[in-house]
Amino acid sequence: MFDVDTVNVEKKLQEIEDNDLYNFMKKQGYSEEQIKSAIRNTHLLDAINRLKEILCEPEEIVSILQKDGWKKEEIETAIKSQAS
Repeated sequence: MFDVDTVNVEKKLQEIEDNDLYNFMKKQGYSEEQIKSAIRNTHLLDAINRLKEILCEPEEIVSILQKDGWKKEEIETAIKSQAS
């Protein structure tokens, strides 16, 4: 399943999950834009949940994820949607 040259197994697993989600949503009739958005949101929520697991406060989560290239507004929106 994995090439011996695969350095980052986590990245490879994420690619497989993304591909599975893409194929599922494509079969359900979602547009490319909807699929891209869903995959991006899944990545953001996963990152937020990992940071919550290590007891980061919301402000720390925003700061850390902004350094990773996420936009402040989308981080805050995702955090709020999890709280409701």
